[in-house]
Amino acid sequence: MVETVVITASAGTFPGLAAALKDLPVIVEERPLMSFAPPLDWLPLDRALERAEEFGAVVFTSPRAAQTFAERLKTRGMTWNPGPGTPAVWAAGPATSAALHGTLGSVRLPVGRKTGKLGAAKALARAMLEEKVSGPVLFPCGESHRDELPTELRNGAIAVEEIVCYRSVLAAVSEARSAVSRATVVVVASPSVADLLARACPRSPRPDMLAVGPTTADSARSAGWPPAAAASEPNTRALASAIRSLLARR
Repeated sequence: MVETVVITASAGTFPGLAAALKDLPVIVEERPLMSFAPPLDWLPLDRALERAEEFGAVVFTSPRAAQTFAERLKTRGMTWNPGPGTPAVWAAGPATSAALHGTLGSVRLPVGRKTGKLGAAKALARAMLEEKVSGPVLFPCGESHRDELPTELRNGAIAVEEIVCYRSVLAAVSEARSAVSRATVVVVASPSVADLLARACPRSPRPDMLAVGPTTADSARSAGWPPAAAASEPNTRALASAIRSLLARR
């Protein structure tokens, strides 16, 4: 029997996943259930860029925020010159760091932390606190975002300035229902999408849900669709391993 794995994250979020599963009788489909739009007002981000030297650090928890930040710098004809007077740059993981395309120079990562247990944002905040990062911290983020990182930093007496740099637009309920109609396993990388799918598919039978991280897993449970598993890390390798385990149990 050929199984179908549906990836609801943005296209290209987990590159190489189909190749990593090529020895299995499985079809991998990308059916993004979230798109992105510019913020309603660029002015807050533009003003933050103009006073970058006031921040001790800038931190990114998603590739989308990192990419948007870098593109806005380019659009405004601004350059980021790493060195004294420039904020330290932190990112939740390699994919987020890569989305900056070297625009901000070297990027610090929460190396060695079990992000799969804590969640990427919380692990990042704790790494920053352990390194005694200077505040205030600039946090470019989506209009809808989790509060783990700013909460952890503020609990550590670090001021955080949250600046919206993009908006997330969820698919319609009917589109979500259609996307998973043939799925054996549905991979979910966003708490918002987990909630959408729970509303779109309120009854069994449902495919097995694989959450990309603990935050998404918690949101799925709260929405009424407990995930069958959660990946140990938010990357292609861990996701492929989790899919293999799920399919072996079926």
